[in-house]
Amino acid sequence: VFTILGSIALQGIRLAKPTIGETFVVSGLGLIGILTCQILKANGCQVYAIDTDLNKCNLVNTLGIKAFHLKDERETIERCLNSISSDGVDGVLITASTKSSSPIDMAAKLCRKRGRIILIGVTGLELKRELFYKKEITFQVSCSYGPGRYDESYEKLGLDYPIGFVRWTEQRNFQTILNLLKENLINTECLISSEYKIEDALNAYQDILNKKSILGVVLKYPEKKNINQ
Repeated sequence: VFTILGSIALQGIRLAKPTIGETFVVSGLGLIGILTCQILKANGCQVYAIDTDLNKCNLVNTLGIKAFHLKDERETIERCLNSISSDGVDGVLITASTKSSSPIDMAAKLCRKRGRIILIGVTGLELKRELFYKKEITFQVSCSYGPGRYDESYEKLGLDYPIGFVRWTEQRNFQTILNLLKENLINTECLISSEYKIEDALNAYQDILNKKSILGVVLKYPEKKNINQ
């Protein structure tokens, strides 16, 4: 069940083109944000995270990733740069969901010269030119979980893209996530906040809407009896 969510994170990471030893900040610690942190770490990057929810920051800390609790933007930026590098980070992946453009502004302030910002989540898109101009920052929006998404010939007719021209399609991203899970490089158990029986699904959705601390909610279906027995 985490394959698609992990692939959304992975596609954003692929667009950022991280290399071993580079430093990245993940802004927003929902399901996709925490998966993004883990995949970047598995890729050999130094990973830091930012979120307004202290509990989610504490969770990420248990995964060996330093998280900064966002209370005041200026203070958080100063703490990040003091802890990481005064030159700024190589890139920021934004996995937050907000109507505000502040996550992009913060990302630009955190980036080094010619750093890159990838928007995986949803934010406002009012970019401040001076922040991007002085550092020549690259900004790109990631589309779902990879090439092939929204292409009817790919998703419905099964017409694959040649691997020599499109190395990472949505299906190949799925396979990568499954391999990371198999090798225990991604921890998904910590992402399950609660489980509900399917008949209690309405309560599950109410919790998702009303409790900010909720991450993954599992709906459990009754086991079918084997009619041959």
